Amino acid sequence: MGTRSLTKVIETYTGEDGKTTKRETLTCMYRQFDGYLRGHGLELAEWLQKYTIVNGIQSDEERVIANGMDCLAAQMFAHFKDGPGGIYCYPPDSKDCGEEYLYEIENGNENILITVYDTWTNREVFHGTPQELIEEVEGVEA
Repeated sequence: MGTRSLTKVIETYTGEDGKTTKRETLTCMYRQFDGYLRGHGLELAEWLQKYTIVNGIQSDEERVIANGMDCLAAQMFAHFKDGPGGIYCYPPDSKDCGEEYLYEIENGNENILITVYDTWTNREVFHGTPQELIEEVEGVEA
């Protein structure tokens, strides 16, 4: 039996009042196996660490970019999906799908942020940048 996980891409922005932070879940990716931190968590963080979120594409762009969080979500599916099975596109509000881990990817002020929840113990196990997740996972004994 695999370790299932959900990965949600969330757009965060300031509300019309200029103070309230709004969150909109754009999509949810279900992964049938390897959903634990050393598996999917590490693979996700290594993939995300190279990205910069931009608003508009410049012709001389040299960085690896995503033109907003919705562009990043599409690129995430393109990266992880390599054939039938394994990875599925679920509705944004999906939960209780047998997942052991929930990954939330958000656009922070300057960085992409990842929050990881262990859904079986109902606790947050990580919050930070992709690089910080890599450092934490690689520092943990297998």
